[in-house]
Amino acid sequence: MIFEHYIILLLAILPILYKYSFWLYLIQLKEYRWDRIKEYLSTPQWKSAIINIWTVVELPLLFLSLIIYFNPAFEIIVINVMFLFLIMQNIFIFRKLLTWHFIKPKLTSRLLLIISLLFTWFIIDISFIVILNLWSYIYSYILLLYLIAPLIILLIIFILWPLVNKIKLKKINKAIKKSKRINNIIKIWITGSYWKSSVKEYLSSILEQHWNTLKTPDNINTELWISDLILNKLKNSYDYFVAEMWAYKIWEIELLWKIVNHKYWFLTAIGNQHIALFWSQDNIKIWKSEIAKSILKNNWVLYVNWNDQYIRETKFDKKLKIVKYWKFNWSNAIYNIVEIKKWVTKFEFIYKKNSFLFETKLLWEHNILNLTWIIAFCYDQWLKTLEIKEYLKNIKTPKNTLNIIKHKKHILIDDSYNLSEDWLYAWLDAMNSFKWKKILIMDDILELWEWSNSIHYAIWEFIARWKKINKVLFCWINYKQIFIKWLIDWWFNKKNIINNIKDINEKSIILFEWRWTQKYLNKLK
Repeated sequence: MIFEHYIILLLAILPILYKYSFWLYLIQLKEYRWDRIKEYLSTPQWKSAIINIWTVVELPLLFLSLIIYFNPAFEIIVINVMFLFLIMQNIFIFRKLLTWHFIKPKLTSRLLLIISLLFTWFIIDISFIVILNLWSYIYSYILLLYLIAPLIILLIIFILWPLVNKIKLKKINKAIKKSKRINNIIKIWITGSYWKSSVKEYLSSILEQHWNTLKTPDNINTELWISDLILNKLKNSYDYFVAEMWAYKIWEIELLWKIVNHKYWFLTAIGNQHIALFWSQDNIKIWKSEIAKSILKNNWVLYVNWNDQYIRETKFDKKLKIVKYWKFNWSNAIYNIVEIKKWVTKFEFIYKKNSFLFETKLLWEHNILNLTWIIAFCYDQWLKTLEIKEYLKNIKTPKNTLNIIKHKKHILIDDSYNLSEDWLYAWLDAMNSFKWKKILIMDDILELWEWSNSIHYAIWEFIARWKKINKVLFCWINYKQIFIKWLIDWWFNKKNIINNIKDINEKSIILFEWRWTQKYLNKLK
């Protein structure tokens, strides 16, 4: 039976790699933070990841494998069932690999450390089984590796935590010292519930055309990744450093501003996103007051989105150097959209009693709102009007964020990185400028804690009651059935809740919201 045991072991390699890759990706996505992982455990998404069609097979198979310890004659049955099970899993995974529908984590030093420990663990276990000739245990062992994969990974993360934390703090302290030492660079911190990545890219694209500028790449916004960037890239030769950062806890603010050591702070929006991590809206207000204290203490300048209700409700100290941007006169930087024609937006910009007319290929009001503070900042940095006009022509939407793709039949709006309540409303209003059929492909918003029901209910009431969307496709399983019930309760036609991208036949504008919608987007590209 030794040959058969080795075959079983070889067939198990790919499914084990696939399973652990998924959980490593998920935990990495939650930034190895227990508060974010804990919030995820409360969602149906977590339950489906644990209890699915494979679990239904694996659990009975585990109990079947235990029979061998009482009656070895049953091993021939177990080995045949295991062989068929593993063949099915390998076929399933190969199909995923061939169609590029597989999930893998980003390769980082922390991930390599976890993988090294996992690999060492598995090698010791397999060596123990081979040397002591305990092959009858191989079936139970493989099935346990499947069933308790997240527990094993979390245990390894827990074991490595003291070492990782020590390395992390050492790196952060080195970054703080370097950031203080290099004080000739103008450093900018962009933060908020949403729009961070978009406005970072917009601002950086202007600054890069005029000055030597360093920015945080992609959607990197944690203290460790920012510290890495400072240690490896930040030099005196740069004129500007633009950092996208976000805090999930009140006390994290002070640490983050120490790392960047910035002069300018841009607060894009404060919404309900991540409220599960702050526990309440009151704690978010405390977070905002910490921002104000930091600005006063360090003599910084704060640019704030005065369109945001939660920001307007904040009583900022009169001593603060603050620039409010919006479309109304009680803000400092004001915009007024003149026209949107042929994929170009013309808008008036008013700042410090001066009025100018600008053009951009960015569409719709929320983009112009964000450009308002960027232009105000550029004026404060002594850029000339003609230069700003020229630079605005070259601004492009970031990947997976407000990215408009002209398809042969449809217009695709790739917003698969972002998802927030206010952000979604902005896009739904923007889509009304098109006469085509409007289709929403959407995942649900996570980390809303006890507000999840009320926020999602308001979204689907808004969509159904005001007929903002012609068709809806839900791409994930969290709360799907209750969403459908809410839509129907508000007189949304059940026939227009579709299950397949192939059901979209007419000329349409299609909005893709959140990460899991990318699989549908890739089919249309």
